[in-house]
Amino acid sequence: MGLTDWMGSLDRARSNDVSLDLERAYEAALLIQSLELEYYNDRPVRPELELSIPRQSQAQMLRRFRAALQLCRTVVAEIEPRRPELDSQELRQLQLIQTVISRYGGGDRMPSISRSPELLPRSLLGVLDGVRRQLDPEAEASVVAGFRRRRDSTLVSLRILLLLVLVPLIVQQASRTIVFSPLVDRFAPEVPFLSYPKPHLQEKAVNKLRLYQEELEFQALLEGREPLTREQLHTALAEKASSLKEEADQEGLEATKNILADLGGLIGFTLVCLLGRRDLQVLRGFLDEVVYGLSDSAKAFAIILFTDIFGFHSPEGWTVLLDGIAHHLGLPAEENFIMLFIATFPVVLATIFKYWIFRYLNRVSPSSVATLRNMNGGG
Repeated sequence: MGLTDWMGSLDRARSNDVSLDLERAYEAALLIQSLELEYYNDRPVRPELELSIPRQSQAQMLRRFRAALQLCRTVVAEIEPRRPELDSQELRQLQLIQTVISRYGGGDRMPSISRSPELLPRSLLGVLDGVRRQLDPEAEASVVAGFRRRRDSTLVSLRILLLLVLVPLIVQQASRTIVFSPLVDRFAPEVPFLSYPKPHLQEKAVNKLRLYQEELEFQALLEGREPLTREQLHTALAEKASSLKEEADQEGLEATKNILADLGGLIGFTLVCLLGRRDLQVLRGFLDEVVYGLSDSAKAFAIILFTDIFGFHSPEGWTVLLDGIAHHLGLPAEENFIMLFIATFPVVLATIFKYWIFRYLNRVSPSSVATLRNMNGGG
């Protein structure tokens, strides 16, 4: 049993190394594509050309390009024998890396203007290579190893996802109930910072007191009684004012407890992110596989739904959300700030989304972009 666990741990360690190397090479391939798009009009990098940038900047750009290209070639050479173990997302990453490398030929040479024609079509060579891998005596072991890697990746992704959700919530609720609530109640009368009067809560209490006075007068008129005398009205309002003050003070203390508990939850979330950085990389691949495994219409539908929910189509939703956050933190819900937020944040979010579609999704899944454009009415 111990030997089995040790072997399983060794396999998982190797799988993590493969995923990390592939992730590094994938980022390097994206860097090469960004350099092509920025400096060479989406064409292969040609160091012999003089760009309209300083020589030092061009030299630095070419150094980054050579390092990224060398990393892609090295990782592909190491991972290619273990192709059957890769999941669908990792296969897409490997395919993109190979596509970038193919633009620059083999070996360590830099790209040239033209490429010599190949003896056989590359698609035919790919079919022959696939048949060779299927006839390989170790193909079955590789498939089983790949299935185990995908299963382990799924379990790790679900575990870190649950930790990211549950740990902050548990820390927030437990710290509020066990730690911060007793401490705030104990030291609030002695520490002015915890019990200082909040103007918006006092204004809210004054409005309630004014409404209470009007209710007393209205009730006296309905019952046909004489209105309350000045002394009786003063006594009733004094009792109500004392009750409203206690209520406002308690609401202010609750907001202080919420802020401290939220900070505790944020610390818990940060610790999970720091201690589970490798698991987060696995989770990123898992989410990419789920998202890019959707059909083109499903991707377009999800993008439109997300942008409409968090865009200009839902100002009332943003208002309710910001009002709830302000109440939770004990802050005044300023209408001017809310309107300014609604007028700026959805615009920034939509711009980021469009940039992501242009720079990333348009390369990874161009058919999804075409479907999205058609679903948006061609806009």
